[in-house]
This record gives sequence, structure tokens and C-alpha cells, in this order.
Amino acid sequence: MKDKTRTILSWLPLAFGIAFGALALSLHHIACENIIPSVYIQVPLYALVPAVFPLLEKFAKIKVPAFLVAVMTVQIIISVDFGTALNFYAFIPHYDKFLHAFFGLWCGQLAYYFIYVWGGGGMHAFGKAVFTLLAVLGVAALWEVSEYCMSLVFGTDPQLWKGVLTDPSYHPLRDTMWDIIVAIIGCAVFFVSLAVDRLCGGRLYRGTLSPVKGEGEKGQTL
Repeated sequence: MKDKTRTILSWLPLAFGIAFGALALSLHHIACENIIPSVYIQVPLYALVPAVFPLLEKFAKIKVPAFLVAVMTVQIIISVDFGTALNFYAFIPHYDKFLHAFFGLWCGQLAYYFIYVWGGGGMHAFGKAVFTLLAVLGVAALWEVSEYCMSLVFGTDPQLWKGVLTDPSYHPLRDTMWDIIVAIIGCAVFFVSLAVDRLCGGRLYRGTLSPVKGEGEKGQTL
């Protein structure tokens, strides 16, 4: 019974992702004046991302900490469903920058976790920090590339290049650079949280980001 409950809980983020995705698509179709074709591809694809984690656990025996799966699911909902499909970017000031900073935080946590999973537990602390930061920068850059490719394929304007026509003070390249910079800031917040965890004797993360192989979420000190 316990294993069945654990299995159900592991698939719960996927259920939330699909539910919010379906709601966002419905509202986009009904309420939005400008229908964006790429939304009908983005929303379903990102809604399925949480399925990766129970599959990783089943087939690769890698269990990503539950809190990380939860925050990634929240990121998908507030960025793709709310931000893109429901156009929260236009209604809430600096919404985009908040999302990029939030991404930098949890992506840093995930990268740090996988350093241990892939055998880097013995690496010097400075090396872990460097590789974590590089991972965040790499994923942030890939996101910007995906936005640019989306604009090429669908003719949409996710990087807001058309904003130059209505607001001469807007600079698309500056906006892209700040997206990456705030992701770095989010990663820096993660490093601060690691320091706090160390000062608190591991009571913040409780070893979930430094698992001992084969012991699930129980792990070493950071």
C-alpha cells in the first residue's frame, strides 16, 4: 500500500501539469484576442515534462527529490501556461525576470544534485559551484535559443523584437542578456542557501541534494 501511494504521488506533478495545461489552452482559445499557434505545441509538450522523473526512477533508478519536481512543475505552469498562453508577461511588470531568477535557483539545485548522482561527490566545493553555474548558464542559453527558433518557425515574437517598433527605448539584446543575468542571480541565491544549510548542520536540504547512491533521498552532508 505504501509503494502504491508513493507511485501515485510521483505521478501527481504530471496530473497537475496536464490539468493546468488544458485549462490554459482553453482560456487562450476563448479569451485571448491574438491566437498564437505555437502555444498549442508548447503547452502540451511542457505539460508532459514531469513524466520524466517517475520514468527516471523506474528505469534508471534515479530519484529526483520531490521538492525539485514540485518547483519545476510550478515553473512550467507559471511560465508556459500563465506566462505564454495567458499572456501574464504583458500584465505583470517584470514577470519574465522573476521567472528567469526562479529558474536559476531550482536549476542550480538540480545541477548540484546530478553532480552527486553522476559520481562527482568527491569534487572540490569550488568545482561543484563552477559546474553548477555552467549548467545554469547552458540551460538559460538553450532557452533563449529555443525562443529564437520558435520565432523563426512560427513567426511569433517571444523575444519581443517587435517591441522596438512601439517602444524605441526597448532593446531586445539587452532583454535577452538580462534574462541570463537574473538566472545567474537565482543560482547565486542557491549558493547562499547551500552556505545556510552548512551553517545549520544540513537542516535546510537534509541531504537531499547530495544522495548516496542506492539510498534514495537519504544522503551525505553538503
